[in-house]
Amino acid sequence: MAKRSKRVMYAGGGVLILGIILGQFFGLTPGINSGSGDGEEKTAPEEDSRAILASSNSDIVPVLIQPEPKQNKSQSELPLKVLDILIDDRSYLIKAGSQPQDHYRPAEMEEIVQQARQTTGDEDGIRIRVYRKGSARVIPESLLKEELQKAGLSPQVIDWKIHLVD
Repeated sequence: MAKRSKRVMYAGGGVLILGIILGQFFGLTPGINSGSGDGEEKTAPEEDSRAILASSNSDIVPVLIQPEPKQNKSQSELPLKVLDILIDDRSYLIKAGSQPQDHYRPAEMEEIVQQARQTTGDEDGIRIRVYRKGSARVIPESLLKEELQKAGLSPQVIDWKIHLVD
């Protein structure tokens, strides 16, 4: 009996393989060998199809609405989550939290306050992180604290980093 079930199994497999081969040869297998492959050249729709569509006797004329192209917003237009400020000697350098670490740029106090007001904050509510280099002076740091406080930013949303940055 075991011999007979093996024969039936092999015969069924053979019939299945034969069916697949014949189906591909006659185009009867759905989804297999349909559509254009990577090696086939894709052709553009013919221009005559528009003419046929436009000359129909229907009162309804289809209109193709093109989506407006996305405009690339500059870095200053994008909403900031966290503003990183680096105090180097007597100057301020800023960058957005999403930029790579080495992309600080010089900024004046007015720009820093404006950028700080536009921040939304991270998951912890931190809107500003302040780093200092070894050459950072005390007066620019205290001036920054005063200006941020005048701008209405509470000390809880500012993270004053203790360690120095190289």
